[in-house]
Amino acid sequence: MKIVNTKRKRSVTEAAQAILAGGVIIYPTETIYGLGANALEPKIVERVYDIKERRRSNPILVLIPDRNALDELALGIPEVAEKLMTRFWPGPLTIVFKAAPMVSRILTAGTGKIGVRLSSDTFCTELLSICKIPITSTSANLSGDPNPNSISTINQKVLDAVDLIVDAGTLISQTPSTVVDVTKGKVELVREGAIEYRKILEAV
Repeated sequence: MKIVNTKRKRSVTEAAQAILAGGVIIYPTETIYGLGANALEPKIVERVYDIKERRRSNPILVLIPDRNALDELALGIPEVAEKLMTRFWPGPLTIVFKAAPMVSRILTAGTGKIGVRLSSDTFCTELLSICKIPITSTSANLSGDPNPNSISTINQKVLDAVDLIVDAGTLISQTPSTVVDVTKGKVELVREGAIEYRKILEAV
């Protein structure tokens, strides 16, 4: 286990190298600390599930490097999703789409759906621009534990299980992203988080 601070210039490069080498990292987002790994490799995603002790029936959302990356993950983009992306991306809104055939059933937990977010966090933006692949963004905790906004609040079992920890200090937020499902061509709330649901409804 290695810890790097975001004040160090090479921290984002080291984080990207760890992910591209098949590792799992803990990293800061604009909401909470997350577990980051190559979302396109099923065996690596399995390891994320193991670290979190997460049920395989519970899918894991991903962050993408840019809007174009969505085309490889989503099977069609409804008009309502276009409105949401225009209004709230980049930002703390996860949108659930029908998953493209290439998306692993392990990542989607067999639901046929994929949750995707374009982050507004500077570190995440730089990290994804280097990786150029979708990465997992599930909270860096044991399933059922509180969402972590600092490294000190993360269970030691999780800390010991990852390859790299990126410390950005205490994050302002302790609230995860809001999650909405657009697979039926309309907005359905899955989880209210950093963005109030009423604001989402107003946008569409």
